[in-house]
Amino acid sequence: MIFIFSCQQKKSDSTQSELSSIDSEAKTDPNETVFGNLDVILSPFEDMTEFALEKNRNGILESMSKIEDAASKGFFEQNLTAESVKLLNPKIEILKELISKNNYSQIALVSAEIFDFNISNFADGNKIESQIKIEHLDYMGFKVSALLNQDKIDWGKVKQTVEDTKGIWLTLSPKVKDGNLKGTFDYLFEGLLLSAENKEAKICGILANMDLTLVDVLEKSM
Repeated sequence: MIFIFSCQQKKSDSTQSELSSIDSEAKTDPNETVFGNLDVILSPFEDMTEFALEKNRNGILESMSKIEDAASKGFFEQNLTAESVKLLNPKIEILKELISKNNYSQIALVSAEIFDFNISNFADGNKIESQIKIEHLDYMGFKVSALLNQDKIDWGKVKQTVEDTKGIWLTLSPKVKDGNLKGTFDYLFEGLLLSAENKEAKICGILANMDLTLVDVLEKSM
């Protein structure tokens, strides 16, 4: 019998402080700047997904404020591929409309999808390929949680999300030195697919949160 413990850790660093620190980072460690830029365009959507799942309107509004601040400073234009920037703005407008209606389940889903969109279209993604793959693992946890939070769960999308992310994991796992961590992720995917197949929402939700916790461990081990 396998016992699974899960907890979800929120990021405490504010995006505002990250915006003000990136220029100084560029003078010391260019690679650190790339990671900082990625965090600026991802963390508000990550936070918003978490707040939406908790039905925390104040947190959602705070996250939207950070998104608008990043947009006003040109961070999306600077850090996303040129062709993707035009596609991002309508997505953010949809998010604003959902926020105005307090549609928490859809806010969680749309913000998770924008999170993935920004990962996939990060202009400097080729410079930090392993981290991009790790962010996709993070996305899986958020997307599955958001799908489980819908009035009617689309189990086909849950399964597809897990299968797509498993493909990414298989390209990353050879670079993971911790054998126990690799094995845990392998079991995680097996459990997620099985729970999706059997439509076990509670177990699937636990495993989605477990994924988010394991991603934090993975980032520290790479």
